[in-house]
Amino acid sequence: MRQQKPCAVCTVCGHVSYSLNLINGSCGRTVGGKRCRGVNGSRLNTDDWTECDGCAGSGSTNGSQCVRCEGVGWVDARPR
Repeated sequence: MRQQKPCAVCTVCGHVSYSLNLINGSCGRTVGGKRCRGVNGSRLNTDDWTECDGCAGSGSTNGSQCVRCEGVGWVDARPR
């Protein structure tokens, strides 16, 4: 089953978001015991994401989380 396409990605750590209300807000991810200083950048354009080749958009391969997309099913096509 294909995963939902994210709508935002953190400018520092790359964590994805699926909620439109989080765009341009602070990243809420904790990395190494500290809160990430990044901002959730908009990725709403149709060409901002490509389906992951490793899992065909499902987020998993052989019952495990896909390493290439980290379980998202999509790969950010724009550089951070």
